[in-house]
Amino acid sequence: MPTFARSSLYRTLTTMSLLSTGVALVCVFVAFTVASVLNGRANERQQLSSLAGVVAANSADALVFNDRNLARTLLASLEAKGEISRAALYDRKGKLFAAYSAPGHAGEEPSALLDAVDDAFLARANLESARLWSPRMRLYRAVAGARSQVGVLVIEVDLLPMWRDILRSSAVLAAAMCASLLVSLVLARRFTRSIAAPVTRLIQTAQEVSSSQNYTLRVPHERRDELGILIDSFNDMLAQIEGRGAALTLHRDELERQVSVRTEQLERAKNAAEAASRAKSAFLATMSHEIRTPMNGVLGMTEMLLGTNLTEAQRNYTRLVKRSGEHLLVIINDILDFSKIEAGKLTIEYINFNLWDLLEDIHTVYTPQAQNKGIALDFDIANDIPVAICGDPNRLRQIMANLLGNAIKFTEQGRIVARVRVASEDSQAVMLRFEVHDTGIGISREARGRLFEAFSQADDSTTRKFGGTGLGLAISKQLVELMGGAIGVDNGAKQGSVFWFTVSFDKRRVDPDAPGVVAPGSQQHTLDGMRVLVVDEDETTRIALERHLAAWDLACEGAAGARAALDLLATHARAGQPFDAALINMELAQSSGLLLAATIKADPLTRPTRIVLLSPERLAADPVQRREAGVAYQLIEPARAADLFACLGTRPRGVTAPAPQFLPPPQAPRGEGSARVRRVLLAEDNPVNVEVAKAMLESLGLQAQVARNGQEALEATRTNAFEAVLMDCQMPVMDGFAATAAIRREEQEAGRPRTLPIIAITANALQGDREACLAAGMDDYLSKPFTQAELAGVIGRWIALPLSASVHHGEAAPTLPIEAREVIQRDVINARALDNIRALSQQGGDALVQKVVAAYVGDTPQHLRTLREAVGGQDAATIRRVAHSLKSASANVGADTLARLCKDLEQMGRNASVSGAAPLLTDMEEEFQAVRASLNGLLEKET
Repeated sequence: MPTFARSSLYRTLTTMSLLSTGVALVCVFVAFTVASVLNGRANERQQLSSLAGVVAANSADALVFNDRNLARTLLASLEAKGEISRAALYDRKGKLFAAYSAPGHAGEEPSALLDAVDDAFLARANLESARLWSPRMRLYRAVAGARSQVGVLVIEVDLLPMWRDILRSSAVLAAAMCASLLVSLVLARRFTRSIAAPVTRLIQTAQEVSSSQNYTLRVPHERRDELGILIDSFNDMLAQIEGRGAALTLHRDELERQVSVRTEQLERAKNAAEAASRAKSAFLATMSHEIRTPMNGVLGMTEMLLGTNLTEAQRNYTRLVKRSGEHLLVIINDILDFSKIEAGKLTIEYINFNLWDLLEDIHTVYTPQAQNKGIALDFDIANDIPVAICGDPNRLRQIMANLLGNAIKFTEQGRIVARVRVASEDSQAVMLRFEVHDTGIGISREARGRLFEAFSQADDSTTRKFGGTGLGLAISKQLVELMGGAIGVDNGAKQGSVFWFTVSFDKRRVDPDAPGVVAPGSQQHTLDGMRVLVVDEDETTRIALERHLAAWDLACEGAAGARAALDLLATHARAGQPFDAALINMELAQSSGLLLAATIKADPLTRPTRIVLLSPERLAADPVQRREAGVAYQLIEPARAADLFACLGTRPRGVTAPAPQFLPPPQAPRGEGSARVRRVLLAEDNPVNVEVAKAMLESLGLQAQVARNGQEALEATRTNAFEAVLMDCQMPVMDGFAATAAIRREEQEAGRPRTLPIIAITANALQGDREACLAAGMDDYLSKPFTQAELAGVIGRWIALPLSASVHHGEAAPTLPIEAREVIQRDVINARALDNIRALSQQGGDALVQKVVAAYVGDTPQHLRTLREAVGGQDAATIRRVAHSLKSASANVGADTLARLCKDLEQMGRNASVSGAAPLLTDMEEEFQAVRASLNGLLEKET
């Protein structure tokens, strides 16, 4: 049967008509054939039955008298009936008595019948011979005598003549059927065309309307039947669509006009939003720099002041100032982190780290805080926690610090428990669950909904007991979500609250050779036969470490300094017995552990030796510095034996590290290094910051030379030799980035190794500032404000500080005389600022104040003249830059009013507007006269 869904309407209708007619004719043909067959067989059986009755009646006597001739004569008389092919006469025992075969059928001898020839046998035999399609018909008839059955007569008729007659009749009927089908086809095609033609016109018109979108087309017709109604409905539909199309066109034009207007508005809004985002980023960078610059002086001077001989009240006040400054830095960092999160600028690092070490560090930091409040702090870490994972340790530390800090703040008694469990784990990642349980004040159900929102706290009342900005938990929530986890809070089992968060860490990216970690599945081996060199100037520590390593069956030797270590390494390498590893202490008098590692890796002879650096936390090198110096592992003292064993037992992978970029300067001859003066170049344009940094450097036993801009720093490195350079990033003439690039370029062009460490000092603390400094060719990074300890820690990574370098703690610093204090007008000069400067120097505090004041009084008139020229020339950029520098300097000498005026003028420069700058500059000039008079009176009084 054809598939009508894929055929045309014309073909479908024609096919259906032909199928209907053909099926009817086939049914008639089948019925005729079956009737002919049944009738023919019935007639044959009736004739045969009559003939058999006559022959059977006449054959009884032959059977009774056993007259076979008579029987054959009777059977031979059947020859007159041409259709009879055989006949046989059987006695009552079923044996053949006489037989007859028509011409053409001779040679086929009839078989004997069964012994029991009864009525049942005859009925069954007649039934078997009555098959419909059989070409022969056989009839069994009993021969009855006077008293009983005496035999059986069997007559067989050939039905082939009957079948030939039926076939001839069927052929005639089939021919008539074919003729009827042809006639039906002709009629069906004619009648179908009258139905399919209008439908075809409808289809063509619909396609034309669809392709041309011309709804004015119509289908003409003169029909009055259902097809006519269909065509009229189609035409009406086109008319309605035409009307609606016109209305839609009007609406579309209006909508396009509105969309155009809205698009223009959205474009303006987008541009405004982008401008606001850029302004926000610029504002964050500027505010970070501006806030951290004075904080450098505040915290630095406070730290120096705490090292002087103060009364108990003065020391308490100073500690309060230091704690307030540190708290302000925490708030600044929270606001910057939150702003970076909101702007989508905060990213998550993926580095290898030791989770157990991180948790131990956090425990060590927060245990004293908990003990000060009389509460216990315990860590409950599951045994199945992996040691080495890949993630962001700094952000994890920030989240844990925030939760533990809150728990300590809100808990008055009881205990705090930090739990770490494995939430889920597979071959690729591990999900850890961190919980902080406290016995504090708890959190109400209403407060939980807003607890993780920005600037929101559990207690929002004006009389709340605990302080804070409400940003810590919001930042933690954002960080956890960036790390693919979740965070929440529950009530404690008995009291308090339970803060929890989950974080997923990658296990596939763990590097077994990463410093400080041993990845799962990393190849470890026994330490038997390893050769290790211990480099430490402290003989007691060196001998103890050698004995400890000897217990592990190591071949161990010691070196008391950098030069001895280099000699031993080279000697054993030439003898074919190189050291497999070297344990180097970071603190060396003639060098530093980092520089010694770089020297070892720079020599192809000693380069295969793996370096394990042992350093205190304050001198720890970051991953970039370790990588450039060729350090394989770094352990923080006191190092755990398990960590040291893991570092030595881990097989190195890959090729030997290439020679590092940084090479140490040539070592001084023995006996001279301790007396040699170490000179450092300080590139800083702010006079007050110069004096503060110089005081810190001199207290560390270093001699500082000052360069006021990047160009001077470049010239100074060309003509003088320095141990290190402290490079400010924002300076006039040439900034720190350009100066560093020029220094590195000259080293490369001259073929000199990179021997001069350049340390960036900047108030910028946004994401990417450290990377920008390192990319410019600098070797380290120190963010303002910094303490003397932080400065010593960074410098100590690159040069050996004199053993006498320390912060003074025992002697009293000179203070400002009472007479001098009376000269200073409180509304002009803040005397405390000068006292802070004085405290930076143990022996020459008054001289330091005089130098700072002289530098300020000498530089400021030139700044004011530059500002006057910039205001006249409408140079907003110069106004911003000079006002910014003068503002910082004025604040450091205590000219608070003048600093505020400078800040207002700087803001005008940032806004690219000089309207109203002239009157403001006049006020600044008048205020400076008063400041200079007060400072000059101070200097005269002191001299």
